[in-house]
Amino acid sequence: MFVKEQKVYHFFGILILIFSAFYAKADTLTGQAQFSATPRLCLIDAGDSICEIDIVLKWQLDTEQLVCITSNYPSMAQWCSDSVNEHSLQISVKTDKNIHFVLINKNNNNELADVRLKVTTTSETKVRRRYRNPWSLF
Repeated sequence: MFVKEQKVYHFFGILILIFSAFYAKADTLTGQAQFSATPRLCLIDAGDSICEIDIVLKWQLDTEQLVCITSNYPSMAQWCSDSVNEHSLQISVKTDKNIHFVLINKNNNNELADVRLKVTTTSETKVRRRYRNPWSLF
């Protein structure tokens, strides 16, 4: 009987340790910075190959600091703020691939947050084939 109770206590102890570790990690990530892109999705027709859109990047930090934004977009490899009062950036984008924007601290290059612009093509509507015999189940 003591062996079963001991296993139950060990099980609950392990669960508490696991959940407390995840809770602490989530708390530190949400406390540093908030970074958003508007819009986050660009829809292009199946015939078009390039998404042309204006994006507004906004960020909010717990402490005022200079930041840089890096991306995998070739025309904007890196942008850095000149003032701690800047909290947004508007850029025009022409791309056919997803873009990953990363907000970093200008002084120590620590990553603060990231956001992605997703490029999606719209699919053409599928034409449903009419069956010869409308009464057939197959």
